[in-house]
Amino acid sequence: MNPLLSDNLSIIRGRHTFKTGFRYSHITQYQSSDANIWPTLALGQGNGNAVPGTIGPSGAQIATADRQRFDNLYNDLLGRVSAVNTTFYSDLQTFQKAGTPRVRNFIFRDYGGYFQDDWRIGKSLTLNLGLRWEFFSVPFERDQLQGQIVQSASGLVNTVGQISDLTVARSNKWVNSDRNNFAPRFGFAWSPGNDGKTSIRGSWGMFYDRVIGSASIDPDSTTPGFAQATSVFPNQAAGSDIRASDSNLPLPAPPGTPLLTPAATRTFGAINLFDPNFRQPYVMQMSLTVQREIMRNTVVEAGYVSNRGVKQLLDQNVNQTRIYTSGFLDDFRALQAFQANGTVPAAGTALVRMFGTPAAAIAAIGATPVRQGSVGAAANTIDTSNYTRYAGAGLSQFYLRNFPQFTNVWVSTNMGRSYYDSLQLSLRRQAGALKGALNYTFSKTIDNGSVDGGGNTGPLDNYNFRLMRSRSDIDRPHTFNWSVAYTLPVGRGRMIGSGMPDWADRIVAGWEIGSLGFVTVGQPLSISSGIFTGPNVTDFGPLASNLGSLADYNGTDRSIGKIERFGGGVRFFTPEQTRMFSVAPAGQIGNSGRNTFRGPGFFNTDLSIVKRFRLRERMFTTFRAEAYNLLNTVNFVAPAVNLQTPQTFGVISATPTGASNQSGARILQFALRFDF
Repeated sequence: MNPLLSDNLSIIRGRHTFKTGFRYSHITQYQSSDANIWPTLALGQGNGNAVPGTIGPSGAQIATADRQRFDNLYNDLLGRVSAVNTTFYSDLQTFQKAGTPRVRNFIFRDYGGYFQDDWRIGKSLTLNLGLRWEFFSVPFERDQLQGQIVQSASGLVNTVGQISDLTVARSNKWVNSDRNNFAPRFGFAWSPGNDGKTSIRGSWGMFYDRVIGSASIDPDSTTPGFAQATSVFPNQAAGSDIRASDSNLPLPAPPGTPLLTPAATRTFGAINLFDPNFRQPYVMQMSLTVQREIMRNTVVEAGYVSNRGVKQLLDQNVNQTRIYTSGFLDDFRALQAFQANGTVPAAGTALVRMFGTPAAAIAAIGATPVRQGSVGAAANTIDTSNYTRYAGAGLSQFYLRNFPQFTNVWVSTNMGRSYYDSLQLSLRRQAGALKGALNYTFSKTIDNGSVDGGGNTGPLDNYNFRLMRSRSDIDRPHTFNWSVAYTLPVGRGRMIGSGMPDWADRIVAGWEIGSLGFVTVGQPLSISSGIFTGPNVTDFGPLASNLGSLADYNGTDRSIGKIERFGGGVRFFTPEQTRMFSVAPAGQIGNSGRNTFRGPGFFNTDLSIVKRFRLRERMFTTFRAEAYNLLNTVNFVAPAVNLQTPQTFGVISATPTGASNQSGARILQFALRFDF
């Protein structure tokens, strides 16, 4: 049960209308996982479970592929076990027995209160003044199945900290409480003049909201110590032939004590944390509109609408490899020179000390990453696969990473910012034979990360978020939409056929034609080099083809690109435009910029024809004819933007799809409804 309590009170005193109220909610977010809690059998060929060569056909009697099929079938039919796997869950003190699921009951408690005064100063002016207070309590696990990195709680897990023994301890919170969430509001409505046809409205307010549930408990799924997979290999000993039906089949036993301090071997993978001083994100919204009635039931409106997202959730990987300050980038460039023209690096470079020779260092990294300039991938390879060589080369275990127990340490911070400014124009008619609305918005949206919550926008450089400040993924500077309905002037008492008989009026009168439409420019595009020439090895999005760092661009016009059919399909960039992009040198993230280009636009219009037939006094039949995508317009998704796939770069491979038939072929639909 998730109780919600609220109450509101209004008091009218003279020109003032006072409103006050409160709200309390108690939410339990239940989670359960039974993945692999019971022994799971594998019947493969590994771990000593290969079929003896003396069994079945061999040599020239059977092809290699067929022999492999025989071995797999032999193990499957007889149930010969190569491994038994089980995941055990703990409470950070002891492991539970097999078959016990992972259960969480996170408690969220939210409190809010407000006071507002609607003050009617005069017949033509009203002020709205208010203040709201919000408190979103820190979520906690009901049964104390919650852990925290001890050093994170002390604020030591950051971009400058270097710790090799991050340790988990029980805790009932990941962040400190934020009680300072006061949100003032102000608004006014003014009708100048005496005709009552003009209205000017303005507002400003702050609005807090809880970080969505999946993000607010994100650390739980990656906290070390709560789960451990255990495996046994029944047939590992020579000559053994244990099968699934055997009574002596060994099963994994619960581990001893949970491992709360993972080894500094980078093998744990990624961990998610919160900045202990994380504060509640908020938005400041502003608007100023002028509305004028230009004729009966017809209004035009112009307004400025803006909002600012402040202290928004933004994930930062504080364990990104440090290629700039460690000297790794210079050493990597020396290897590139050696590979290209045989220039021998200085003997004292770290990579040569680690591997003895430049050639050995290149072999360890891979010849291709060195040739391509993929310094980010090279640093990751060195640190995850060759860190055992650090000590012999006189290097610290923090040579490339701040926290060598993990590959990535994501910290949820308040560094997210967003900015939206718009001019909004509209024309509305709300009565009569012709009614509807025309709306146009001219806007700009800027941010330094367009996705938060259940996912994140991988930054180009976790230590330099300024590189991410640009047009938002959702920026659409020009948007126009309309909704119009027109009742034909035919029938009794109308312009055409005003004197027609009743039977004819029932057939030809009351036909209504409606239209809906939407036009907008395309989504912003980031052009990807496909190579990790910068320090980061996470994809920066938003497109699936945004891999590696940004590309370099040697042009000046970033409005290039248009739909063009060619022999292989549809492309957005011409071959000449494609040649203007290139891979940036090692250590650079590309000068093309985040979201500086724009993909194909979108256009759609629908049409409806509706007629209601009166059969008797209380009996009606309604006929509807609807056309979706009336003009059969083909819209396109963004093109592929990865330079490492030249055969598809700039090529469009799909159209938008969705429940609303966003861009499918024209659909005609007819319906008949009987009302009585």
